[in-house]
Amino acid sequence: MRYLLFIFSLFAALSSFGQEDSVAVDSTYAKPRFVSPSIYIDYGKLLTIATDFETKYEGGLELVFFEKFPVIFEMGQSTLTPEGAYANGTYESEGLYYRIGLGYVNQFLPKNKIGVSVRYAASTFSENGRFFVESPSGAQETFIRRITGRDNLTATWYEVVLYSDRKLSDLFSIGLNLRLRVLMDYDEQKVPDVYGIPGYGRAFDRTLPATNLFFKVTF
Repeated sequence: MRYLLFIFSLFAALSSFGQEDSVAVDSTYAKPRFVSPSIYIDYGKLLTIATDFETKYEGGLELVFFEKFPVIFEMGQSTLTPEGAYANGTYESEGLYYRIGLGYVNQFLPKNKIGVSVRYAASTFSENGRFFVESPSGAQETFIRRITGRDNLTATWYEVVLYSDRKLSDLFSIGLNLRLRVLMDYDEQKVPDVYGIPGYGRAFDRTLPATNLFFKVTF
């Protein structure tokens, strides 16, 4: 419930996005296009390249029918290297993921759109790492456990996404996605279990909020 409150409180704040366009959209407008194709990149994720937690590249294709009903396909590659995943150890999770979904979008200011969608997501990834426990007295050998041979693991989840974009020109726009991710299933492992799922996050959190910034080109 606290995640839902988080998402919907942020959704309410989107009304201030482009507040200078305070005039409502004229109800008389040109006949909507049958389909408006767009491609976009998640430029917010590019900023995480400099961090120790994650390296991620993500982009998507959107087809909006009659300027109201988007069909969305997203794909990305992620490498998770969270510090502190295991005490006295190292960890890395790497893989590809995709999302596909449907939604509804509406023009609420002359340069701004707001929408909602539901997306199915899946990831294929591998894990590796090691952690160790040292004997304080040195009387026993250091215990070392390695995470190896974990390839082609899979996970699935779905997302409820609230988003808004602002037109910069007839061709370019920028926007914000607010996501609530709900984990459906993943390949559970013997101790230690899967820690991080590329595209999703920590496997032990069954629901996760997330935010994405995107740059879009519409043709």
